[in-house]
Amino acid sequence: MEKASTYIFRISWYLDGIIDQFFPLRFERACSDKEALDKAVFSIKNNILHSLLASLSCLSQGLFLQSGVLLRSLTEDCLVLVDLFENGEKVEIFLQGKYSTNGLVSRVKKVIPSNIIGWYGYFSANFTHFGPLHPAPYLPTACYADNYVLVAGLQNTVRAIVTLHLVLERLYFDKTAQPLLWKRIEGEAGLVFNEDSPVFTWAEEIGKEIVTRYPPDERKEGFFYDSQSYQTK
Repeated sequence: MEKASTYIFRISWYLDGIIDQFFPLRFERACSDKEALDKAVFSIKNNILHSLLASLSCLSQGLFLQSGVLLRSLTEDCLVLVDLFENGEKVEIFLQGKYSTNGLVSRVKKVIPSNIIGWYGYFSANFTHFGPLHPAPYLPTACYADNYVLVAGLQNTVRAIVTLHLVLERLYFDKTAQPLLWKRIEGEAGLVFNEDSPVFTWAEEIGKEIVTRYPPDERKEGFFYDSQSYQTK
């Protein structure tokens, strides 16, 4: 945490703004029990936040694989919120306790930018499902010699927070004083994704800065890393 504190502070500042702006808002959707739905969605938002904080805790202990599993769970919860907002028929199923994430990506990909769907696939393939990181014979420590875990872990955290921001701004667009990720265009139906959002400029800049300060390919003598292993020679 000491090594990454500067970046954790800046990332947390961004997250604080999202929480302050969107977490107190009610989730308004036509259904048989608006109060129950609002309480459930508030709990989902809290669960997303807890998953993010737990992921950072894992990362600080060198548990890179486990931190990614939590971020994949966070991303799925975000997509569920989109599903409930965009697909009214799923709301009653949700309230009956019969909701399923089967087909979730197919249902929401028409309204969510492809990069968010890509990040969901990235977390699934590399962390949740068995992939190249699972057989890597490394022991968790707070700072890896080659910086790979620190850099990739912080970049993953940024991806997760941008996903949360994008989803919540879409849900609460009409209550957003200064939208950054979505916009309305005359003649266009619904919301249009803002590909030139300053959010992505910030995310790209902080990502490059982290890589510059902690080059992932900088290795201490006696260590090596490739796509399938962390180990000593």
